[in-house]
Amino acid sequence: MFKDRTNLTEQDDECELGYWLGKPFWGNGLIPEAVEKILQYAFENCGMNKVWCGYYEGNLKSKRVQEKCGFKPHKIIKDSPVPLLNEKRTVYVNELSKEDWEARQVFKI
Repeated sequence: MFKDRTNLTEQDDECELGYWLGKPFWGNGLIPEAVEKILQYAFENCGMNKVWCGYYEGNLKSKRVQEKCGFKPHKIIKDSPVPLLNEKRTVYVNELSKEDWEARQVFKI
């Protein structure tokens, strides 16, 4: 996500955000807080106009994080390969535009 540490080019104005957190740390609000900071950096410093994020069917915690951070449904991909698990799953892909992110900032204290 950070231009000097990834393969983002000056033409890139969209990126994907992913996250993972070990079970012992669940329920402490760490991921929403981290996602908010990454979104701020992406929109304010990296010139992103849209950030994508997704979750696998049944992962209600990840779904909630994305809803809480303002992501909106974009599409559903059925039978998406998960090579590490050698299986296929349904993926819910969400998006957040810079415009929508900026509108949410007005309501934050």
